[in-house]
Amino acid sequence: MRKEMAVAVVVLAGLLLAAGGAVYGAPGDLVFERKTEDQQGSESFPPSIFPHWVHRIQYRCYACHPKPFVMQKGANTISMETIKKGQFCGECHNGKIAFGPDFQNCTRCHTVPEE
Repeated sequence: MRKEMAVAVVVLAGLLLAAGGAVYGAPGDLVFERKTEDQQGSESFPPSIFPHWVHRIQYRCYACHPKPFVMQKGANTISMETIKKGQFCGECHNGKIAFGPDFQNCTRCHTVPEE
């Protein structure tokens, strides 16, 4: 029963993400605000929201901690540049293991959080 529930949650989360909707507002979700305004239009570009619970259902903590992510607020300098180089999120989100940091996938991470 427990395994079936976990599968159902993963399938539901996948459907929501595939539909372009953001999964946020769950306990443990992390919101990463943009720190620089170095690109045209970036002031109106939404933050990225990391659905920690979706990843935690599929992976053990040691899959991501302490490498590539240090478990301390502000300790990881994540940017699209580092992700595209295969660092941080890019270790898995490379288009092979999980969806890549391609233009058509922007809204899978960058979305306006609910207030």
